[in-house]
Amino acid sequence: MKITYPAKFDADEDGRVLVTFRDLPEAATDGVDIDEARREAADALTSALMFRMKYREEVPGPTRRQQGEELVTPDTGVAMKIALYISMREHGVTAAELTRRLGVDNREIQRILNPQHATKVARMAEAITATGSSVVVELHEADKVA
Repeated sequence: MKITYPAKFDADEDGRVLVTFRDLPEAATDGVDIDEARREAADALTSALMFRMKYREEVPGPTRRQQGEELVTPDTGVAMKIALYISMREHGVTAAELTRRLGVDNREIQRILNPQHATKVARMAEAITATGSSVVVELHEADKVA
């Protein structure tokens, strides 16, 4: 699963660009122009995902992009934590089980699962692997994310 979500960018009557996400209706924002709207969209997506993770809510997988939509990617650190969160839910791995599988203290797992705590990429990849998933890094041209 790619942690990139489709967003609709619509100009309003005043020229501001409104951004909405079908998969995460609470993630909505705007900008004075398309460039600012794109930056704000990434922030809004990151915040919505962090909120859902923090309150242990369902995080829907991204649906396919439809015509007229652009793909938006959250903050990379948050994307890794969301990937872990989704993998744990899909594989039925609890925090206690992840603690056992990684052989670490429960406090470390709580930090790993805290969307506001910075965790090293290698540690996140190790935790994701311990749940039964793997991490793949892709490189795309900035305007050609699919």
